[in-house]
Amino acid sequence: MASTKELQPFRVSSGLKDLIGRDLITNDFVAVFELVKNAYDAHATRVHLHFSQDAIIIADNGKGMSRDAILERWLFVAYSAKREGTEDENYRDKITAARTFAGAKGVGRFSCDRLGSTLTLSSRAAGHPVQLLEVDWKQYEGRPRDEFGTILVELSEIGEFPDAKLMPPGDTGTVLNISGLRGAWDRSKLQSLKRELAKLIDPFGRDGSRFQISFFAPEESDADTVDEKYNKVRNSDSPARTIVNGPIENNIIDVVGRKTTSIHVNILHGDIMETSLEDRGELIYRIQEPSPYPGLTAAGFRADIYFLNRSAKSTFAHRMGIPSVQFGSIFVFRNGFRVFPIGAEDDDFFSLNQRKQQGQRRFLGGRDVIGRVDVLGVQGFDEATSRDGGLIRTPEVEELITCVRDKCIRRLERYVVDITWKDKFDKEVGDLSRMMRDESSSLIGQLVARLAATDGVTLIEYNPDLVRIVDEKSSEFEASLGALELLADRTGDPELLKKVDEARARIKAIQEAEATAREAERRAESRAEAAEAAASVAEARYGEERERNAFLVAAGSLDHDTILNLHHQIIIHASSVHHGVKRMMGLLRGGKAITNADWTDFLERMSFRNSQILTAARFATKGGYKQQSAETKADLSAYIRDYIEIITNLWAPQGLKVQVSSDEVEVVRTFRPIEIGIVVDNLVTNAAKAKASIVSFGLSATAGTRPELVIEVADDGNGWPESLDALERVFEKGITTTDGSGLGLYHVKQVIEGMRGVIEAHAEPLSEKLDGAHLRIRVPS
Repeated sequence: MASTKELQPFRVSSGLKDLIGRDLITNDFVAVFELVKNAYDAHATRVHLHFSQDAIIIADNGKGMSRDAILERWLFVAYSAKREGTEDENYRDKITAARTFAGAKGVGRFSCDRLGSTLTLSSRAAGHPVQLLEVDWKQYEGRPRDEFGTILVELSEIGEFPDAKLMPPGDTGTVLNISGLRGAWDRSKLQSLKRELAKLIDPFGRDGSRFQISFFAPEESDADTVDEKYNKVRNSDSPARTIVNGPIENNIIDVVGRKTTSIHVNILHGDIMETSLEDRGELIYRIQEPSPYPGLTAAGFRADIYFLNRSAKSTFAHRMGIPSVQFGSIFVFRNGFRVFPIGAEDDDFFSLNQRKQQGQRRFLGGRDVIGRVDVLGVQGFDEATSRDGGLIRTPEVEELITCVRDKCIRRLERYVVDITWKDKFDKEVGDLSRMMRDESSSLIGQLVARLAATDGVTLIEYNPDLVRIVDEKSSEFEASLGALELLADRTGDPELLKKVDEARARIKAIQEAEATAREAERRAESRAEAAEAAASVAEARYGEERERNAFLVAAGSLDHDTILNLHHQIIIHASSVHHGVKRMMGLLRGGKAITNADWTDFLERMSFRNSQILTAARFATKGGYKQQSAETKADLSAYIRDYIEIITNLWAPQGLKVQVSSDEVEVVRTFRPIEIGIVVDNLVTNAAKAKASIVSFGLSATAGTRPELVIEVADDGNGWPESLDALERVFEKGITTTDGSGLGLYHVKQVIEGMRGVIEAHAEPLSEKLDGAHLRIRVPS
């Protein structure tokens, strides 16, 4: 018996509502994103989001829906007129600029179910009355054997919008009133949503303000007032607080645009890819090349990526209210809308963080950059049906990832890592002044020359202030000249070729002059050696006379400042002798009994003071010069500690305690012991004149292979004079902080700067106990 065939349809359970609603859209924020994207696709220019304790209302001024549109499209599950290409029939010719659609799955409307259990939709299309659709999502729950299509919703026509005052200006549009909220919306959640929506549509302000989202939450008005007052008076280190009510503003470009390095890549007509690199608002180079990514040509690929240096990160946190790492990294936008969660803090779509783990100092990670990548929703660039699943991995998406890594991040690294990071002080400045230095300019020239020499790359323009021939005396001259010679050859720039030829001629002349000088020097040395050999007997005979003459010549070679310095040291020690003798005479005249121990102590101190005077005098006449002032290589920190403990405390004025502390870290370098003594003696004497009872020397060393000695000098004396108009003037010759000659700190600064160090006077005392003068000295190893 032959079997009969029957045609049977699938039956759809009411449980489908959960599958494509709450089970698919598992994030409240993503649900709001989907509904805002629907407004965008309806050609709205304004969307108002209203929040209260029991309802969320999303109102737009888009094209709206007629009765037929609701029946044939909105209530047709999984049907997408956008995907079919019929969404804007009879409408495209009425709008000024065509938009690509943000959504095309036909299930975004079920985001309403994620947010609340009841929906009241009101919508009006041009020339049609307002349509009112009421949906109770609870009717679809707990009835799995009921068919989806048998559960009915109510559709009617009304004269006006029930919530007209909540709508943006316009004759058409749609209002979604979602009640029976499934989750709480406190202030923190609203602030987070507003920040996330700022990333949803053009957070870099590229497309102007053709689409604006505004928040309305009356219950948050008082808290907004408090936060607005805080934002006006906050200090520069405190982040701004997010204000809930008001429009969403996209000002990231204002925050980071001119403060850091950025790269901009887009595919032009055909398959030509253009790349421009900028640093703090100045163009470095612009190139064009054939695109090796056929899958990106039709997608309208464009990328803008910014390196976040210290200045940009600080400004970002201050202006945006959150650290940049919490805001996100490189976002992907499909048809103008962000693809969630690409770019989120814990997302590594482009594998930048994984790559950075292979070399912290060689690669940029997600925390180091921020930016956007744009593609159209063409074939190969589809979002996962689960709206927080990102892009479906296709060959085209793999090309996108490769392009961002190779053409954006790697080229950004070649400038940031290989050039700006090599100058450790560049991160402290907000302009290109450090990049103008010969070392950096040479590296930039080499970078641009390598690009110009790459097969297929056409150099369109570059910054001539940075790509230049550096000074002939610079160690970077040869590398710079070679790079520009290559660049001139590749670009055929006649002016650059002329400059290179002129530089070659100059360096050739210099080299010939140096060769001539070296030859003259060699001949002179030969003659000198012969003369020295012939004079050896005579020199031995007249050695004593020659020593005396050398002494007289050296004694006459001291400059004015050196004489003043040594004269000042002699006065310090002679005054101490004078006051010591005067004090002892006073005791004798007063009839006070003086013990042998007192006499012994007095004579020892006077003897030591006299030795210091003799040392300075011998140095002044350069008698015993090698012994007193020759450079020695030793641990500077240990020498200062020993000098203070062994020598300074012997002569320190009565009533003044000299303390020294050290972290015991070695700072080995060359120095002249007598100069270190001059520094310590002057600082101690100044503390005594300021009526200090304690002067402290704190010695520490910075970390690293070449540590820097840091000396904190502080006392509890009278502090800095209030009469000084600028504290740095204490180091000027003739400016005194006590009743002295005004030479002490001047000489100290001379010695420290001669050791390539820095001395700074601080207005703030070091501590409550040491509340007088405060100095910080830093000396490199």
